[in-house]
Amino acid sequence: MNDREYFLTTSLSYQLQAARRELAGFRSGEAWQKMRADYEGIIREKDLAIKKLQKERDEFSFSRRKITKQWLDVLEDVRKEYEKETARLKKVIAELLDMVASLKNRNSELDEKRKKALSDYYDVAVKLEEAQGLIMKLTAQVNHNYENSSLPSSKCIGRKKIVNNREKTGKKPGGQAGHPHHPRRPMEPDRVVEIAAEERFRDGSRYVPTGNMVSRQAIGISIVPVVTEYRTAEFYDKKKGRNVHSAFPCGVTDDVNYDGSMKAVLFLLNSRCNVSLEKTAQFVRDVTDGAVSPSVGMINGLCREFSSKSRQEQDRLFVALLDAPVMHVDGTAARVNGNNNNVVVCSNGAATMYFARENKGHAGIRDTPVEAFGGILIHDHEACFYSYGSDHQECMVHIERYLRDSIENEKGLTWNGQMLALIQEMIHENKTAPTEGIAQEKIAGFEARYDSIVQTAAKEYADAPPTDYYRDGYNLYLRMVEYKHNHLLFLSNPLVEPDNNLCERKARVLKGKINQAISLRSFRHLEYFCECLSVIDHLATDETNNLYQCIKEIFKRPKPGKPKPENRELSNTALPA
Repeated sequence: MNDREYFLTTSLSYQLQAARRELAGFRSGEAWQKMRADYEGIIREKDLAIKKLQKERDEFSFSRRKITKQWLDVLEDVRKEYEKETARLKKVIAELLDMVASLKNRNSELDEKRKKALSDYYDVAVKLEEAQGLIMKLTAQVNHNYENSSLPSSKCIGRKKIVNNREKTGKKPGGQAGHPHHPRRPMEPDRVVEIAAEERFRDGSRYVPTGNMVSRQAIGISIVPVVTEYRTAEFYDKKKGRNVHSAFPCGVTDDVNYDGSMKAVLFLLNSRCNVSLEKTAQFVRDVTDGAVSPSVGMINGLCREFSSKSRQEQDRLFVALLDAPVMHVDGTAARVNGNNNNVVVCSNGAATMYFARENKGHAGIRDTPVEAFGGILIHDHEACFYSYGSDHQECMVHIERYLRDSIENEKGLTWNGQMLALIQEMIHENKTAPTEGIAQEKIAGFEARYDSIVQTAAKEYADAPPTDYYRDGYNLYLRMVEYKHNHLLFLSNPLVEPDNNLCERKARVLKGKINQAISLRSFRHLEYFCECLSVIDHLATDETNNLYQCIKEIFKRPKPGKPKPENRELSNTALPA
């Protein structure tokens, strides 16, 4: 037997002995009694513990009931407070619900009002924008005057006084000490009045005669009719059975006739001096002390007579206009019997002609020098004029006026002021340039600045587009882009003027006559007057002419026969220049 087996056998032996002793104890009852005593001891201990726990339980149960009662009281109070608060909150909620319902109704009403107010706002905003645009348009129209539009100065009410830039010297008007005297030229006297010496000059001790005579002249005028009566013997023609006589001189057709001098005076008073027909007749009656009393109808017919007798001057003027390299042309309105008609004015400085036309456009240009002109036309941006001539120059004074109008009505833009300054500088350079013209370098600089300003205008109008109520500035910008060559032609051609003021001045003569002195009743009379005005202007332009004598000589001419219908332009080419 090895050690392991030995130890195992020994352990089992001991365990067996213990089990036997325990079995013996149970068989004798000692173990059971001991276990019972131990059990009862444990039971007693447990009973004591239970009693103690029951006592603690009873104490805890009393305390718990008390606490429970207290909690129940608290819960009752809380419940009452809760019910009270709940009732209050229900009332508040009911009130709030009523308020919410009321607010919803009010909100609906306010929403409708807001929508209506918003709609009204948009309507008012649109109307305000339209009103502002209309105000701008009307303001621009009200502010139009001769400085910023094509309106003549005579049509502008309350126009400002032209400023006199001369400095005041404080001297009295008239001749100044040290300046040469310019006396009136004495004339051969028609009568001499001797003035007797005063009585005080008879005192020989003080006054001694010098032998000289002091003379002074008083020049007056007297209009006296000069009547030339032509007489010739009368004969009876047996063959024809009527009285006959020798022919009278040209122009002596009625029993009493007015010669060229009388017609020239009446014609110049009415057509040159802008005196009405009635006042012309009255003036001649007054200055002749009633000896001559011309009729209004006779004075009115002088235009027709002068027009027919001055046909050769008109033809020469027509040819002179066609031969010029540059011609100014413009149109102006003339009222005939209450209707508007058009008058085309053509001028090159030396020659000026007026053409009465019933219509504007190409119909108005027909049979005028413009129709066959081959040179450069200067005009005020009349679109139809671009169909004639070889090149065109627009009036830059009109451009200046339109730029001033843009400056007044488009205050947020800068291009208009820059362009106005550039045009004024170019015109000044043109006036002060030598005979050969402006240098090419300066012309290139002006063109570059012109292009730069036009680009500035494009940017400004892109940022602030024009409104439908005022587009004049924007239209001017587009015009300056398209017609750049026609705005700057005067820089490269010394013969071309930068403005059309020549025709403006010539047209003003016509307007003054029509507005002041006459009322045209037929278009044919307007034609007569325009033809007469062309000749008068030509004769008055030449300072070597005596206008009165020239008019008188034309009236002395015989009346021309009825002209054959032919093209006027073709007939002019055969006449001497």
